[in-house]
Amino acid sequence: MFGAGFGPSQLRFRGAEDLVLVVGGDTETITFPYGGGTLELRSGEIVSSGLLPPGTAGVVPFPARQNGAALSLQFGWSFSRRLAVLLDFDVGGGWDNSFNHLIGGPQLRYSPSSRLWIEAGYASGELTYGFSKSVAQIPGTGKGIFVAAGMPLVRRAMWMLDLQARSGTLWYEQFRATTLSVQLGIIRRRS
Repeated sequence: MFGAGFGPSQLRFRGAEDLVLVVGGDTETITFPYGGGTLELRSGEIVSSGLLPPGTAGVVPFPARQNGAALSLQFGWSFSRRLAVLLDFDVGGGWDNSFNHLIGGPQLRYSPSSRLWIEAGYASGELTYGFSKSVAQIPGTGKGIFVAAGMPLVRRAMWMLDLQARSGTLWYEQFRATTLSVQLGIIRRRS
């Protein structure tokens, strides 16, 4: 089976109230093959806001929450109409000057009825901060859990259109990040 979804999302931070991201210098420049545009990759470091002198440039505070959009992709094997094992990835972020996430991992999906599926499993992911034509990498990889549930809206022999609620929580060294999204998805599945 394989599928995709898209919808509004929210990224929430806990334990980051007194932390800031300090954006460093360029580490690499990526040139896009079409159009000649570039993207500057920058280093990032998370520090306590109390350790920085006033007026320090390149300082980004962590918001309590940030709205945006998310796209999900799922690839896996359906053993029956009720049980599937898959890799599920969720990427999302805000519009500009915002934190962005990539979260994914192996998931077990179970359908207790024809009108509902639930999914859970291990997840890991990364955060970045995008601004102007630059992206700052937030150090470290988060590890945690991912859960989702869906209600089929249209069901056919080989595909299904559904409404999904998705959430992933990742623990980083100094804080926790949780993604929440509601997505409209389409899944190509076993007949």
